[in-house]
Amino acid sequence: MFIILPILAWGGFFLILQQHHRHPWREALLRSLVIWGVTLTVITELLSGLGLFTPLGVGIAWLLVIGLCTFVMRRYGGLRVSSDPALVKRKPFRWPLPLFPSLLLAGVAWIVVITAGLAIASAPNNPDSMRYHLSRVMHWQQHGTVAHYPTHSLKQLYQNPGSEFAIAQFQLLSGGDYFANLVQWGSMVVSLVGVSLIARQLGCDRRGQILAVVFCATLPMGVLQAASTQNDYVVALWLVCLTYFTLLMLHVGVTVSTAVYIGASLGLAILSKGTAYIYAFPLCLGLLVWTIQQKRGRVWQLGGLAAAIALLLNLGHYLRNLALTSSPLGVNVEAETNNILSLPVFITSILKQLSLHADWVRALQLQDWIVPTTGLTEKVISIIHDQLGLDINNPALLSPKVSRFYVPAISQYEDTSGNPIHIILIAVALLILVSRKSLRKQSYLAEGAILLVTGFLIFSFLLTWSPWRSRLHLPLFVLFSPLVATILVRTFPPIVTGCIALILLLSIQPWLFNNQFKSLLAEKSLFNTPRIEQYFMSQGHLQDPYQAMMTELDTLNGGCYNVGIGSESFWFEYPLWILLQQHGGPNSHLYHVAVDNPSNQARLSTHPLSGATPVPCAVVFLQQDSNATSPTQLTTEYGLYESVWATPISDNKGTLTLLTPN
Repeated sequence: MFIILPILAWGGFFLILQQHHRHPWREALLRSLVIWGVTLTVITELLSGLGLFTPLGVGIAWLLVIGLCTFVMRRYGGLRVSSDPALVKRKPFRWPLPLFPSLLLAGVAWIVVITAGLAIASAPNNPDSMRYHLSRVMHWQQHGTVAHYPTHSLKQLYQNPGSEFAIAQFQLLSGGDYFANLVQWGSMVVSLVGVSLIARQLGCDRRGQILAVVFCATLPMGVLQAASTQNDYVVALWLVCLTYFTLLMLHVGVTVSTAVYIGASLGLAILSKGTAYIYAFPLCLGLLVWTIQQKRGRVWQLGGLAAAIALLLNLGHYLRNLALTSSPLGVNVEAETNNILSLPVFITSILKQLSLHADWVRALQLQDWIVPTTGLTEKVISIIHDQLGLDINNPALLSPKVSRFYVPAISQYEDTSGNPIHIILIAVALLILVSRKSLRKQSYLAEGAILLVTGFLIFSFLLTWSPWRSRLHLPLFVLFSPLVATILVRTFPPIVTGCIALILLLSIQPWLFNNQFKSLLAEKSLFNTPRIEQYFMSQGHLQDPYQAMMTELDTLNGGCYNVGIGSESFWFEYPLWILLQQHGGPNSHLYHVAVDNPSNQARLSTHPLSGATPVPCAVVFLQQDSNATSPTQLTTEYGLYESVWATPISDNKGTLTLLTPN
């Protein structure tokens, strides 16, 4: 399995930093992962520019990296294995932790192991992944480059591609998507290490560091996303690295090394997801203020170095977006941004964002004794809107994907799950921090709280409300972990913080075992659901029409597997890739045709490996409006296609049509 190559390269980075540069293992882990992320990005962009983003090209690139690591280790004297008899005859190993902290870490290990099993055993099935996260990966593999291409779904192009770079390399080297979910899972695991380091930088002892890890590991949204191909945990990881190296710089002073790691962490965060701009902005602004206070020219030079590194890591994506939309950020999604800028709207936006995490009664499984508070919360927010003269269901304050505001109940779905218990702990910690002057004076607690709260306020100010915003909050909750742990352990005795940790570990179990689309206990669990069916878990009504369409494609001209997608409404794309590969093997292709948006200028003939685009032997068209008539003809850049087959989508959700050349 060539998937081991990038892992071996990361291991080489870790050994060099840990053994030869004498970094403690946790810090070496973070540093080596940042280097690995930069290396992966450089490999992707370089091979893409040459049209060599292929299994062979990626494999050779990582072999060269491993060779370089081996050379460096040999230069430093190889692996350090002591020959001192006094050290070789060590005392018998003794576990360094008392029983209770060991039990807490065992609970965290339980979460890590279960989510790892889910990540490997389950097929990707998140709707966004089916639409663009994984679909863009398949187009890149098909073209041998990450260059933009014609597509009906512009999200496949302009959205930040960092996590998909990693997924694409894993799929190229493994030949499938069995390891695709591990990008998010690995991000969770390293984030746990990162928050413990940040807690240590804030002055926490072992108790506080363990509490920070437990807080982070038991985030319901985090547990669900750890087994998915979303990217919120990936951006959380790089923001954790950015925070740690910033704190390290504040403690040890500005060096070239810290500037490089800060710039690389920021660049990787931005490359992974656009929310990094929001959450990193307060920290970067704080760094700028601190830099001005230093009044030293070298600080400015190193700040410029960090900014340059961040920019270079994103330069390829920026240039591709500039060519597509004349903006480095891509398409301006105005419908998702708040265009009514006023204090009343700002206040209500904050309340509506917080309401996504309001169902603490069901989270603690107390609904048999306490009436859930979601209805009361919604009523209070509605009254506040009335008092401020606002319409709570004003479309300008809502995402176009929803028609009204409501307080969501508890969810075990990776797009909408809240973190009710954790937000209560955050609120308690902030109240304690405000009320205790002695805490506010301790190392960076007040400053950290201000920066994190500012990030949330900016988020609330800029974005409209939808129930799916809770997943975008994940990086904030991860970053709050060490801050909350530090405040709690300095306020309460060990028995109280121990009980809090136990409650968190016990409360997270339903999210581990009853993931809505990756359940271990439901009637349709991972144990009895075929993998091909798992891809359709979120859109089960599409499975039979897709498979019926594949049966029809098998009969066309002895097998038709060069297929075009002819409509924007055909959004559930990735399962079609899987079915085509199962039926047509490596000779199958999938292209978007009759594209009517700026991407239609990105001709595939400019891609070095694509050459002349194969003429589709069929075009699929999805008509989602059940009242509309499916097309009998479709004019594409390859000529006229006529309908030869159609099937209705169950639940009156439209018609799937197959067209062939006239």
